Amino acid sequence: MTAAGRRSRELRARYEAAGAAAFYADERWRRSRHARRTARRELRMVAALVGRAAAATPGGLGRILDLPCGAGRFLGLLAAAGRELVAADIARPMVEEARAAAAPAAVLLQASAAAPPFAARTFDLVLCFRLLHHFARSEERRQVLAAMARISRRWAVVSFFDAASLQAWRHRIRRRQTVRFAQTAASFVSEASAAGWEVRERRFVARGISEQTIVLLERRP
Repeated sequence: MTAAGRRSRELRARYEAAGAAAFYADERWRRSRHARRTARRELRMVAALVGRAAAATPGGLGRILDLPCGAGRFLGLLAAAGRELVAADIARPMVEEARAAAAPAAVLLQASAAAPPFAARTFDLVLCFRLLHHFARSEERRQVLAAMARISRRWAVVSFFDAASLQAWRHRIRRRQTVRFAQTAASFVSEASAAGWEVRERRFVARGISEQTIVLLERRP
């Protein structure tokens, strides 16, 4: 098993723990003003980047994949952006929570982002959100990015945690134990390029403050 595969198994165990999926479906993005503000900003940014990809695609977006879909936070947006929606997550309870948020025609299944069970170039766009920061090692992140490049015809919207931010700096200074790993913007670009992607646009939840960075990637021919 690859390093990314082993890490994916750990993540599956965490998000299949009792109550984890219900927490993400309800309390996670509503529990504080900060959480609600972050959720709104992320939704707007993902919508903008998906919209840019749609505008640059002749005929618009057809099939879209959300992996990992979590509890389904982005499914309404994605259903409106494309003609067919597939949502998947490595944790079965997350898939069940997402089912309640999914558009009627959406296909939901259990799958790992490190080894997605889809044929090459199946999707016009892949959303891979709030996943890469769970992988500490470059080779793990590259495996996920390469998997996304294999199954995407052209586009991906991906997030990562930027080490050049106040939030990441505070974690380092305080030596805070975390299971979330920031990386430099240069390392993200390098890993994305090695996986076959070009960075087309980058957006920040709160530039210089928040770690969260959202990127539109275009697959090289």
